Amino acid sequence: GYIDVYSNVDGASVYFNGNYEGVTSGGVLSVGVSPSGTPVTTILVSKTGYNSWTGAPSKMPANGEHVSVNANLQPVTTPPTTTPPVTTGTIYAQSSPSGAAIYMNGNFYGYSPVTIPGLAAGSYSMKASLSGYTPDTRVVTVAAGQTTTYYPTLQPSPPPPRSTGTVSVSSNPTGALVYADNNYQGKAPVTVTLYPGSHTFRLTLTGYSDYVTTVYVNAGSSQTISAVMPPGSFGTVKVLSLPGAMVSMDSAQQGTVPSSGTLTLNNVGGGNHLFKVTASGYNDWMNTVYVQPNVVTSINAVLTPVGPAPTPVPASGSIQVTTTPDGAEIYVDNLFKGYSPATLTGIAAGQHTVLLKYTGYIDSTQSVIVGSGQTTPLTVTMQPAPAPTPASPPSPAIILGGIAGAVALGAALRRRT
Repeated sequence: GYIDVYSNVDGASVYFNGNYEGVTSGGVLSVGVSPSGTPVTTILVSKTGYNSWTGAPSKMPANGEHVSVNANLQPVTTPPTTTPPVTTGTIYAQSSPSGAAIYMNGNFYGYSPVTIPGLAAGSYSMKASLSGYTPDTRVVTVAAGQTTTYYPTLQPSPPPPRSTGTVSVSSNPTGALVYADNNYQGKAPVTVTLYPGSHTFRLTLTGYSDYVTTVYVNAGSSQTISAVMPPGSFGTVKVLSLPGAMVSMDSAQQGTVPSSGTLTLNNVGGGNHLFKVTASGYNDWMNTVYVQPNVVTSINAVLTPVGPAPTPVPASGSIQVTTTPDGAEIYVDNLFKGYSPATLTGIAAGQHTVLLKYTGYIDSTQSVIVGSGQTTPLTVTMQPAPAPTPASPPSPAIILGGIAGAVALGAALRRRT
């Protein structure tokens, strides 16, 4: 049978159940359908400059029968031009001394002085780091249409001892980000100068799992770390948001949210990722999300309409987070919130999952119930990760936890070939 879609506008696109069927010509588009096939329940007719028409056939046609549908498209009326309200703000970071690496919500944004525009109103965790100085960490609040300043005055680190040692770090593939004792040192290959003692190195590279090892540095010695980056562990991310909204991860578009309201992203590398959800007529939603390998991570990206109309404020409270040691990364329901100690405000009333991460310590996951208008304290003592068994007799040595993995990977590749 046939469904004949009549329209007062030629060149209008016709969709059956969301599937494109063609355009109207001479005021009509006739589409053949099977009486025994999937019933046509929704017909959409659209054309640029006109309001879309949505309807349904009165019935499914029998063999040889024609069923008519009349779609009357109305021109889009252009509202008076008005200047949209300013919905974002800016952070200007200037360190003393200048040149410090500036991080916002754990992501690197450049070297001081640096301007970070287009930020939704709210709180952001800032960090300034400069070699030879103690890092500065604090939370700043951004207001729409305003520039918030971040002026950290860095204090010199204690003077190094007379003797130091060096560790030359390389990675395969090259270019991994190198952290020594949680302080960024540069991209591999890089040579790091350290005080004598035990130091934890962590290498990260997109698409690969982190490589972590401990090195004992002797005064005047030169040592080497050759890190073979293990293949990445992946997880699944489900983004719940407005149908039709565009989802981006780490500045790369991932697709639009379907009519079901959930966009599923598979094979997402484990670790932190910056997610952004945008839709016309709505404020952007952006946050850093920690993706756990082999786990489904859900993100509830609630978009708020652009405009002066006030939005009802949901009941909320606060979580006061204290850890031993300080400086742990804080995630609430998989969203990065800053570093401990911190008081997290604007947390919706109800039950939440708090994840605490610190290099060299076991991740801690806590369930917290937040009451409206109340502050819930959370104090956690982080447990050190198991240390590798020292060699006997004890002597300063490089404890390379990644060597065994590299050998196993090489053996597996030889067996495949």
